[in-house]
Amino acid sequence: MTDALPAGTSKVSDKDLKSRMESLLSDITLLRGLFFEGLRKSSEEKTKQVGQASGEIVIMENKYSTSKLDLEKAAVLVNLSELSQNCTTVLGLAEQYATAHSPAILSKIVAAVEQCSMAEVQDIARMLAMLLGQINLAERHHRFRRWCMYKRGEIQMLLFSDGQHHQAADCFKHLVESGFTPKKIYESLSKQNLELVFTAHPTQSVRRSILKKYSRIDAALDSLDSGGDFDTPLQKENTLNDIQHNLLAIWRTNNMRSTKPTPEDEARYGLSVIEETLWDAVPEHYVTVEDALHRIGQPALPIDCKLITLGSWMGGDRDGNPFVTHHVTRRIVYLSMMRAAKLYYQDVEALLWTLSVHAEASQELLTWLKEHETVGVENLSVEVEDREGRQSRFWDFYRSEQTQEEPYRQVLVIVREMLERTIQISEALSNGKPPPQMSGAYFKTTEELTKPFTLMYESLMMTGNKMLARGKLLAILRRLHTFGLHLIRLDIRQESTRHEEVIDAITADLGIGKYTDWPEEKRMEWLTTELKNRRPLIGNRQLWNANVTDNVREVMDTFDVIAACGAEPFGAYIISMTRSASHVLEVHLLQKEAGCTTHLRVAPLFETKEDLINAPGTMLSLFKNQWYRTHFEVVGCKHQEVMLGYSDSAKDAGRLTSVWELYKAQEQLVTMADEYKVPLNLFHGRGGSVGRGGGPQYLAILSQPPGSIRGNLRVTIQGEVIESYFGVRPSCELTFERYTTAVLKATLMPPTPPEAMYRDIMQRMSETSCASYKKMVYETPNFVDYFRSITPEQELKGLNLGSRPAKRGTKGGIETLRAIPWMFSWTQTRLHLPVWFGVGSALQAEVEAGNLDTLKEMYAKWPFFQSTMELIEAVMAKVDIDIVKLYQKELVTPDLVPIGDLVFAELHSTIAHVKMVTGREELLSNNPVVKRMYDVRRPMTDPLNILQVKVLREMRKAANESPEMNESFAATVQGIAAGMGWTG
Repeated sequence: MTDALPAGTSKVSDKDLKSRMESLLSDITLLRGLFFEGLRKSSEEKTKQVGQASGEIVIMENKYSTSKLDLEKAAVLVNLSELSQNCTTVLGLAEQYATAHSPAILSKIVAAVEQCSMAEVQDIARMLAMLLGQINLAERHHRFRRWCMYKRGEIQMLLFSDGQHHQAADCFKHLVESGFTPKKIYESLSKQNLELVFTAHPTQSVRRSILKKYSRIDAALDSLDSGGDFDTPLQKENTLNDIQHNLLAIWRTNNMRSTKPTPEDEARYGLSVIEETLWDAVPEHYVTVEDALHRIGQPALPIDCKLITLGSWMGGDRDGNPFVTHHVTRRIVYLSMMRAAKLYYQDVEALLWTLSVHAEASQELLTWLKEHETVGVENLSVEVEDREGRQSRFWDFYRSEQTQEEPYRQVLVIVREMLERTIQISEALSNGKPPPQMSGAYFKTTEELTKPFTLMYESLMMTGNKMLARGKLLAILRRLHTFGLHLIRLDIRQESTRHEEVIDAITADLGIGKYTDWPEEKRMEWLTTELKNRRPLIGNRQLWNANVTDNVREVMDTFDVIAACGAEPFGAYIISMTRSASHVLEVHLLQKEAGCTTHLRVAPLFETKEDLINAPGTMLSLFKNQWYRTHFEVVGCKHQEVMLGYSDSAKDAGRLTSVWELYKAQEQLVTMADEYKVPLNLFHGRGGSVGRGGGPQYLAILSQPPGSIRGNLRVTIQGEVIESYFGVRPSCELTFERYTTAVLKATLMPPTPPEAMYRDIMQRMSETSCASYKKMVYETPNFVDYFRSITPEQELKGLNLGSRPAKRGTKGGIETLRAIPWMFSWTQTRLHLPVWFGVGSALQAEVEAGNLDTLKEMYAKWPFFQSTMELIEAVMAKVDIDIVKLYQKELVTPDLVPIGDLVFAELHSTIAHVKMVTGREELLSNNPVVKRMYDVRRPMTDPLNILQVKVLREMRKAANESPEMNESFAATVQGIAAGMGWTG
């Protein structure tokens, strides 16, 4: 999403808006026209086949038929024989609705849908979802097109909320103008680190098979842009045919998984994104940043700089997911290592052609070469896949040309052989097999792999070959410092009560009582004593295993995997539902018991409102603990990581209260860490939707409390957002640049602390909003029934969307429902209740107290409040009251309708009061581009909701849901998710 204009910015003219949208709308027409014409061609081909079978003469098509196509005419929904008359009627009305959003046409759509069979509902839903997917693809492509046009000086972009400094060159220029020396900017960047942590999304609604096809279409659109008038007619025809073929392939692909994805499937998806886009995008990002640095007179960044690193929860997040076991974690660790080794192998193959340098080398490089010159001579059977055919070590294309005067090639050949062994060993281990017997050396750590490349780089620089050093070789070094030998560092996440169960089993075995009955003070004393003690707590592990539960044994087996693999493949150990300091010490004790020589850093996760309030007290207990103050010696880092949960706190108390408690918790944690001289790194657990901390991240980063970002930021990127941010290389470049400049600016120019008056108002608003939200969600009789009637929450459980269950437990109501399906359900109905409910009551109370002018001042001067209001406004612009009322009319029993009346009253109040604060007469009037894109999607999204209402009604009537019903429902879910831009 494009960030909004600052308050007071002049509106974009209709003419300027039309100019900005013209290329985007042309792309949408192109995609739709090629798709519809492809369907028509398919029908003609079937007719021809029938004609050929009967002996009729068939006329061949004209040459270059696709490039000569009238796209405007082809994009009209006519002559599609694959669709029934009912389907065509509904889709035709949707097209009318696109030009005139009238209630009359909407009523006609409702009536037409009632005439459709379930099979027709599915066809219409799939078609609308397909068209929405094309719009999303075109918008993503257009966003990067304009980004590039701006960098070429061809256009002026819409101002962003911070004043248009997303691009590195603009950001550095702005910082210099603000008084920062170029050297200060360089030094800050050299130490900066952004870690993006990929997480699986339990409601990821689009299959990877389809996502890959969208990526190929995006590349073809880029080819059309860059080819322009220079492409031959045949080249243009081939490009258009490629787009058309992929569009048809998407249409012919079953868009729903037949089975639920496994944790390994999810992990493989994350790895594929790295291989297909990030691998090349990372070194390109460094080139972009260094070009901007050069413009302010600064040198290139150090080769060991880590602007970006990657983490993952895919295969490591076992909180509430019984399918993530220690076997899965071990497999993913070695699978990642194998894929990394194969990628580096390919890079080495390419570099062998480049570094055919007859030149002297540094003594350090020659020493490394001498130490490794006989490596692997005894190995007779090394073979590597993923090349043309299979190749043994005896077949070496480069040996015949290689001479003693080519030291770099000699080094690379040895590195290649060691990578071959690394691939073989990690592949065997990932499959649970013992590693093959071989006498040759292989790479065990990133440091081992990095050393020869670093020595070659330094040698080339020293011998006057700087241009060679800073080409492909530097790109490999950038990758090594980003991805390491495992591509991605795997976090382990587990719920705090699972660790308590293990400690309980240990104390019972020792005969010293029941640990879970002990008060916190006694727990801390005992844990501290045992952490200092070298003796093991479990005597005979095999005997102990036989006497404990499966859950206890699985937790200890996970720690055994960590000990066996070592710390390098892992990131942090996250404790969800952290309630006390003892929860952190428990994990360290279990790492000690498993024999971990280097502990994983332990990050407590504070999720609910109460947890956030208590977070400073929990961390204070740790900082005061004697063992903990010195525990960094056994951890592979020197900072304290704390994770903050956006999803559960929003579900628990409403979004306004959630963001305010998160803000206050960060302030207190920063102050406390400074007092105890402990470097603090905050890990933000953001989701894809605004209701779970998502939305435009640039403004979100700049609106964090002063001092909370000091050159480091760790943030989750969830499944559906991974594709949006990193699905194609252009998106990667744009995302990396935005994140890098936002972290730099937040570090050097943090916002000023809010005035005491602002804080007082925000605190009152939080309390009022929370009370209103809890009164509705947790205290209103029968609200759970209303929620499950008006949303598809129960039906969503039957879809094969993700590996993790929707609930942490098997019983209970909303309190046990995970935050993602909670938000997902409301998103499907277009109500988005968790984002805004309670905000209207809070704003109304302050307005009635005479504080409207102060609220307007807060919006203009306080980035945190501005960000909060604008994100709520953006979501409310997606709310469709007529659609919600249709759900209520058709799915909610009359006795529950009064609850809906209360909901609608709060919605109208929230919209009215947000307009008062922002000073806008219409939602999003300050951001016409985003508003226009909402309007473009709405004519296809509204009919999808109407279809879903019909399907839900029929599913709830039926004694047994038919496969046709489930498939039709799944099609509407995917379509609405595409229209909203997220699932949950």
